Amino acid sequence: MKSHGLTYLNTPQNHVFQIFLTTIGKLVQTHLVRQIEYMKVENEILRSKLDHQVRCTYQEKLKLMRYGSRIGGSIKHLIGIVNYSTYRRWVIRFENGTLNRKKIGRPRTTPQQVRELVLRMAKENLDWGYGRIMGELKKLNIKLSRNTIRQIMRENNLNPSPKRYEDSWDA
Repeated sequence: MKSHGLTYLNTPQNHVFQIFLTTIGKLVQTHLVRQIEYMKVENEILRSKLDHQVRCTYQEKLKLMRYGSRIGGSIKHLIGIVNYSTYRRWVIRFENGTLNRKKIGRPRTTPQQVRELVLRMAKENLDWGYGRIMGELKKLNIKLSRNTIRQIMRENNLNPSPKRYEDSWDA
């Protein structure tokens, strides 16, 4: 019975059908390859019109890695938004668990002693605002901006001067 099934698969009609499917598959594949080539050229043109480097967010990196992993090694020839070495570095960091969302901006450079002095001034002088604290620090030859003082106070849950009072006007 098994031999009967094998002879059924090897009939001349099946052979013609296999050739027909193979031909259609090659035509579709050729069409898809042409579409991909067109999209790559279009992407190159659009990227050349940008004034700056394209930066990927954490979510975009994850999406690129998810779809890139389905392609396998041929991603090396397809990837265009970043260098292949950058892509590989993302994959390695993701596998190691070190592909974290990093904070963008300058790192904190205010010394801890100055931060403590700002907090002490704010707690001991309830009617001093950011500007007054900045002026007093300037007298001590310590230069900080109002925004830095505001940030230090916010990180330590201290409100600006009028809101630090616990007393009301009546008191």
